[in-house]
Amino acid sequence: DDDGESDRGVAVSRGRWKRTEQKKNTPAAMEAKVAMRQRILEQVKPANVLDLFCGHRTLWRQVWQFAENYVGCDARPWELTEPARFVCDNRRLLRCLDLSAFNVFDLDAFGSPWEQVIILAARRKWAAGERGALVVTDGSTLKTRWGQLPRALALLSGVSATKMGATTTGAEEIRRIALAGFARRSGVKILRHWEATGPRPACLYYAAMCFEGLGP
Repeated sequence: DDDGESDRGVAVSRGRWKRTEQKKNTPAAMEAKVAMRQRILEQVKPANVLDLFCGHRTLWRQVWQFAENYVGCDARPWELTEPARFVCDNRRLLRCLDLSAFNVFDLDAFGSPWEQVIILAARRKWAAGERGALVVTDGSTLKTRWGQLPRALALLSGVSATKMGATTTGAEEIRRIALAGFARRSGVKILRHWEATGPRPACLYYAAMCFEGLGP
């Protein structure tokens, strides 16, 4: 049975994904993003956050400043009034940083976050019962209209872009499968998950999930 509830347009469900009303990448989209991250703070304690697309620190100001620990990364240097950050390609950072120091990973990408998700799945190991979270924004849905998938998304989902054809109707399901692929590769069990989508044509996809390690 679904014990889902609706909070600020973001569905909360257990055991399956639930479609929600569309959200624009405007204040309504930010409201959805903030609500998801607030859910994560409720589920993961203490929350040690690695924000890999931290940008102008909007989500830090709205949510992550209340986490136990926070580290940001972006290609843009920070202002003196902002907390320090890693200024580099976040894929390189994921390959060299000790990821065991973090249990919440935020990938609020402008484009596709799936290459980073694959690196994270390969490098962050989770102990049995250890709780963590992943938050993603995916702006690559338009590619599916032309029968294209980012290579990393195809790897995680097991969906062949050449066989898929041009579509947008299955884009959300492909991303759900990809997140399940992350869980499988990471050796974790999904406990709770939330999602929201933006309107056509961009159909940005927002998702967050809380999980725990299965152990060896």
